[in-house]
Amino acid sequence: MKIQTESLIVSLLIIVAGIGAMEVGFSSSIFEILAGTFASNFLDLGDLGWMEFLANLGLLGLMFFAGLETDPELMKRNFLKSLFIGASSYFFPLLVVSVVAHFILGYSPKASLLIGIALSTTSLALVYPLLKEKGILKYPTGQTLLAAAMIVDISSMLTMSFLFEGINLYNLLFAVSLVLLLVRLPRWGERLFNRYAGNQIEFKTRFIILVLIALGFLSETVHINEAVLAFTTGIFFAELFKKDRLIEKKIRAIIFGFLAPFFFFKAGYSVKLSVVSPKVILLSLFLGSIAFLTKYAGTVFATASLFKGAVYKLAGLFFNMRLTFGIVASIFGLNSGLIDEETYVALLLIIVATSLISSVISKGLPHEVEEDLLEDIFKI
Repeated sequence: MKIQTESLIVSLLIIVAGIGAMEVGFSSSIFEILAGTFASNFLDLGDLGWMEFLANLGLLGLMFFAGLETDPELMKRNFLKSLFIGASSYFFPLLVVSVVAHFILGYSPKASLLIGIALSTTSLALVYPLLKEKGILKYPTGQTLLAAAMIVDISSMLTMSFLFEGINLYNLLFAVSLVLLLVRLPRWGERLFNRYAGNQIEFKTRFIILVLIALGFLSETVHINEAVLAFTTGIFFAELFKKDRLIEKKIRAIIFGFLAPFFFFKAGYSVKLSVVSPKVILLSLFLGSIAFLTKYAGTVFATASLFKGAVYKLAGLFFNMRLTFGIVASIFGLNSGLIDEETYVALLLIIVATSLISSVISKGLPHEVEEDLLEDIFKI
């Protein structure tokens, strides 16, 4: 199928997904994942290799804006709370799922750990838009939960890097150099913006897009999860964007209106229902139930002791959304031979299904959660 036809069909499906999300009141990202799954299994569109770049740029853009909307001072004040939530939400399900995979399902120790990592992470790319859609992000509670989700993502990245890729001196030196670069980059950008102010080539927009593309390259070089890297970069650029709201609106329109939907569509497109068998279904139900319950329990345990009211219920659901790094870990396991294709498909089904279930259940909590956030009282 020609690329023109493929791009037209994909664009139409993304538009329909957006309309469906607005009509039903669910997150558009969930509907875009479903649209991708439908296209993958019922339409002959090929591998859609052309969409890989757009999807990756959409992920980076989402995480960049998550960093922009983070309050660094608030994160510092609530760092211990975020660390407690993130550690409990990640390491408890990691331990339980890995033990079950090894001693009950018979996977090798490395494969069991990989499965545990894939099913214990939390997707910043999903948590961020949902916190924003519910109006939670502007409260200290939302900032604390967003930081906790970032800690889960970082923990996933570090665990996987340490266990399967190794951490060497080169990577550490490169990471330190990268941090120093990010400190200076916003200032260099501001000087360029001032020099070329009032131009007709949208220089500011081009500069930010270049930064996002560079992040994808740097993440591969230094073995840092690109979502975490983009999130951190957004924090560094926050002050610069506060001085120029127009550029923020332009970049936001490009990311949320064009690029981000391709990321979620591509995630759904990786789910192949043809591989689904009774064994895969049973494996998905068994591991998925354990992953969902342990993730919920680990998150609720931490948040119930910190927040007043029903915020912990929302946190337990949102942190069960594993999309980004869960898929990355699953693909790594398949490509490295640690897991077979049936296990890979089972993991993808769990990752997508738990995100959908969490989104559906969270629809029943809007008023209760809103009252808690308006009070915004910590127990400790």
